[in-house]
Amino acid sequence: MEERSCLIVFESSMERRYAQMAEIHGFTLYSVGLINDWKNSFIDNLKSRINSKELLYQKRALMIQYLKNNDFKNIYLSNAEGYVSKNFIPFIQKELPNTKVIALQHGLFPLKHSIFKELPRNLINSIVHKIKGIFPLGSGFGGIKVDEYYVYSDREKQFLISKKGWKPNSIKVDIKFIKPEIYQQYLALKKGKNSDEVTAVFLLQGLFIAGLCSEKNEMQLIESTINYLSKKYTKVLIKEHPACEGRLKQIHLPNNVSEESNLFESFSKANDAYSFFSTALIDAKIFNLKTVGISSNSIKVDKEIYDNFDLNIDFEKDIAS
Repeated sequence: MEERSCLIVFESSMERRYAQMAEIHGFTLYSVGLINDWKNSFIDNLKSRINSKELLYQKRALMIQYLKNNDFKNIYLSNAEGYVSKNFIPFIQKELPNTKVIALQHGLFPLKHSIFKELPRNLINSIVHKIKGIFPLGSGFGGIKVDEYYVYSDREKQFLISKKGWKPNSIKVDIKFIKPEIYQQYLALKKGKNSDEVTAVFLLQGLFIAGLCSEKNEMQLIESTINYLSKKYTKVLIKEHPACEGRLKQIHLPNNVSEESNLFESFSKANDAYSFFSTALIDAKIFNLKTVGISSNSIKVDKEIYDNFDLNIDFEKDIAS
């Protein structure tokens, strides 16, 4: 697509997904190979990140040397929100001032600007960087200015303009560019739905393993939602989270409910997509599905996250009642 463009993947967990994007767009792929796991303890995370300083410096120096050696015209970034980005992006801009730096949205964000979060984060970053030479916290969505930012929708664009001070012409709304591998799947699997069936796909998450609710609560959320959807739709397809395989064996599934192994095939068969707040709902939009987020008092997540979807339903009010 573009000559002399490099896609930098900061974290190893993202390498497989972005390798597909790089191949489709014709970008050179460079993987930094860092791990960015978030533990439950805030203090433990600070210590872990401070202790990663030497490795981070080493990886950053190798990346800069590679970029200088290859003289890229454009540098695309896998993400621009976390602590790795905070320590890498300003360095890229300083060392390669004539290279265009372009960020890609990765994940969903509760789009709200809170001074009560911004001030402590900036203070911690400033103090730790002055003492230890590393920023332990990221800047959040839109916190680091680059030449361009590709985002999922106009909602993110307006937030960046009104709350983060971005210029409108620096923001590109193009989810098909960000997720071209999914758009290719849509083109390959696109076909008319059976007019006699109204089908929903329910995308499960790892809420418990992410520390967002108890294991018992998550199973109750899943089972009640399955029963609710089975009464509302002709067919219900369930796509389990890869890290939580086997949970559906604990549940007696209604006759019109089945497990689906392939995410994109389930999208091609469905009319609507449900989840608690999975980013896979954004992928479902590429397949022109109506997306529905399910909020619950049991899930510890900012309610603004549900503004990303076409519809939000309340578990306690609409499903469990």
